[in-house]
Amino acid sequence: MGLVRRTAQVPTGEERREAVRDSSGLQQQLRDGDAEQRRRAALDLWGDADAVPALLDALASEHDGAARDAVLTTLAGHDTPAVGAALGRDLSSEDAARRNAAVKALQAMPLAVASLVEGGVLQDADADVRVLAVMVLSAVSHPDVPQWLRPVVDSDADANVVAAAVDVAVTIGGDIAEELAATAAGRFPDNPYLRFLAARTGQP
Repeated sequence: MGLVRRTAQVPTGEERREAVRDSSGLQQQLRDGDAEQRRRAALDLWGDADAVPALLDALASEHDGAARDAVLTTLAGHDTPAVGAALGRDLSSEDAARRNAAVKALQAMPLAVASLVEGGVLQDADADVRVLAVMVLSAVSHPDVPQWLRPVVDSDADANVVAAAVDVAVTIGGDIAEELAATAAGRFPDNPYLRFLAARTGQP
């Protein structure tokens, strides 16, 4: 009886994925795979500090929404100034989805946010960027948030930026809310919203 030659089987999608689960293979897939492969590769690189440069490159170039969300999810686990700087650049993007995603990611990254504040994001020339930066502070867990808000309320020339900062102070509550609301109302006496906040926080 002759030998029966076995036909080589084509690897399944899952088998191909398993073959590239090392960091180098995943980073290659992040660059060259289709949208679903890029999404999975980004998630599989969770916790891999060596992959951060590749993830930052993907953040800048990825146009598929699901794949980009996966990149952001993984980058949020690397709370560093470099990651914060990349996300900070997205605050000025013309793409609203990118701006909103950057705000959400930064809210989970206190060290990155501290680096952005030190780098002057709250003094950016674009008032819209400053508003978004204040929105980041509304949810980031960092003890210096009240101190970061005070100079915004004291000196920012845009009433919308100041109002956003007072809104954050109100969520914190206590003396900082009353102080900043009163300061803002004094600087912009014709702004009805700021007058409302000052009256609200000044109540017993």
